[in-house]
Amino acid sequence: MSKGVLVRMAIVRRFMIAKRPFVILPAMNTNAWAVLTVLIILVGLGIWIIAPQIAGQPGGPSATTTATGTSTSPTSADNAPPGSIHNLPVPQAVSAARAYAARALGVSEGLVIVMTAYEKEWTDSCLGLGGPAESCAQVITPGYEVTVQANGKQYMYRTNATGEVIRQAK
Repeated sequence: MSKGVLVRMAIVRRFMIAKRPFVILPAMNTNAWAVLTVLIILVGLGIWIIAPQIAGQPGGPSATTTATGTSTSPTSADNAPPGSIHNLPVPQAVSAARAYAARALGVSEGLVIVMTAYEKEWTDSCLGLGGPAESCAQVITPGYEVTVQANGKQYMYRTNATGEVIRQAK
């Protein structure tokens, strides 16, 4: 190498040393960096998993506040005995199907019991229940098949994932 190249390299090296960015972390070996990276990823994953449960997921059951200030979520049967399996929280679409059934049957929502609620994927936007005069978008539509009981009879409803579309299965 020529003397000019060596001088330029020395100047560049001296400039780089003088212009080092300020580093907060002390010098760490490769293993320490690997451990730090894994810890950061695990903390991020934990926040990603837990945050929706703390903040309340959009599209989940909507909580209401009673006169005493306690918060309640819609359940599969409001009047079921305590400890019953029917006191489980339900998705918003299932709650909407229950409310729809209560309105259609002319009974209070507390008298409509959700017997089953299965997640389904319908073959079209009419939830597989379109008539011959209907035009339904041919797209996979996620939703629920909900069976409710009221007045001693069982009724089956189909919903989309949000509960905005509800149809009674005959």
